[in-house]
Amino acid sequence: MSATKTLISVAEAAEILGRSKSTIYAALNVSPPRLHYHDVRRRLLLREGLETRFARSTRPRIDKPQAQASQAKSKTTIDFEKQWEIIAETANKTLDCGAWSAPPWSGQQWAVLAGTIQVGMEDLIGETEEAHTS
Repeated sequence: MSATKTLISVAEAAEILGRSKSTIYAALNVSPPRLHYHDVRRRLLLREGLETRFARSTRPRIDKPQAQASQAKSKTTIDFEKQWEIIAETANKTLDCGAWSAPPWSGQQWAVLAGTIQVGMEDLIGETEEAHTS
């Protein structure tokens, strides 16, 4: 490929931009198109400024408002400390903490603890779903 060549194919554009051919075709076919054929009949793109045109049309805009979390979702979501209180409540019902020695624990004790936390998390999910349906 010559540096002085002014019209390039989609494959060459993909190689230059470090993208796949399908990405370049998508940029050509989206409405409105992000890239344009310079020679429509032969399907050739203008080489000059290709990187700039592609980057300008694909980069995220900082002036475009971003999607915000909904107010309803934030009100119904149980906060982090409350979540662990629910898990701890279930774990305290399940485990006899007096029978446990101080760490370090064996693999079996860790497995029991992990299983207990899992049961607590399932209770948490159940309570969260009840809160969403109420």
